[in-house]
Amino acid sequence: MQTFGERLDRFFDSMKDSDIERYTDYWKSVEPTNKEDIFRRYLFAFMSVHTSWQNNCKGYNAIKRYEKWKGNKARLLQKIERTRVGLQNNRANFISSFSSAYWDKPSRFISPSNNQGWGEWRDKLCKKITGLGEAKTSFAIEMIYPTDAKVVCLDTHLFQLYGLNQTKHRKLYRAIEMDWLTRCKEREVPSYIARCLYWDKKQKRKNSRYWSKVLEA
Repeated sequence: MQTFGERLDRFFDSMKDSDIERYTDYWKSVEPTNKEDIFRRYLFAFMSVHTSWQNNCKGYNAIKRYEKWKGNKARLLQKIERTRVGLQNNRANFISSFSSAYWDKPSRFISPSNNQGWGEWRDKLCKKITGLGEAKTSFAIEMIYPTDAKVVCLDTHLFQLYGLNQTKHRKLYRAIEMDWLTRCKEREVPSYIARCLYWDKKQKRKNSRYWSKVLEA
């Protein structure tokens, strides 16, 4: 019987240098360069909670023009309700609250402070941001720093790769994250790039643009 260690070894061994380079080049090309686009990465993360990638993109497209609803929770809720992506009230409440906090002082959400590690920054953000949690806060950081981030959005699929259940084994998050980061360092691949390669392979896709194209504009 194949162990999770063997499954992981097989996946990392299967990664081609050319695919790593191709994915790295792509994600560098869509890396946000200003506070507006960084804010939008957080919006995408909020819309990714408990939904499919299709609805994630649909919901994000509905609110990415944030200047049309900024400071008006009722208008934000209306835009989210029209998408029928679920959790409308929670999403509107969480996003509205985050929007106020973000635009009050963007620097807190844009990059780690001096001498602050990636994990420490993620943990601080988790305490400041209601509605994302550990995994989705990590996802936002991954999209903001796709080739540098040293945190991992451990979703159901990665837990399954490790032979674990996300709900039952949540306490193992840090141990799994450390193992993933270590394997990525040994393979010389950014952790987010490796995660995208794994996810896209499961979706039988050759690149991320079937969903990430919404981040390009």
